[in-house]
Amino acid sequence: MESVADVQKLTYLRAMKKSGARNMVCNIGLWKYSRHPNYFSEWMVWNALVIASIPSWLNLYPNISVLIFTLVGVGLLLTSRIMYITLVTYTGAIPSEYYSVQKRPAYKDYQQTTNMFFPGPTKN
Repeated sequence: MESVADVQKLTYLRAMKKSGARNMVCNIGLWKYSRHPNYFSEWMVWNALVIASIPSWLNLYPNISVLIFTLVGVGLLLTSRIMYITLVTYTGAIPSEYYSVQKRPAYKDYQQTTNMFFPGPTKN
């Protein structure tokens, strides 16, 4: 899904460049449902890794102390949250939104109608 979002945006940007349009907002395909579908997809990959590691984590229990088992489990749960915070706050969504609003006046309308991170229906 991350690659699909990247290809859709690249295709859109090429079409805009070819037509001579500037400062437009990409709101097609996955971008219609989320302002950052590529970051959401990256986060889902991290969640899949956490889920895939659960059987290995459960197999640890008879061989290690309850404390270590619990700490590893909490670490697995925190991985999802830490990646969400990183992708939204530090490396992705919020920093790019700041610059997008500066470069594209129509981006404010896009913000009002489209979810930032989690895909969903457009808002009225």
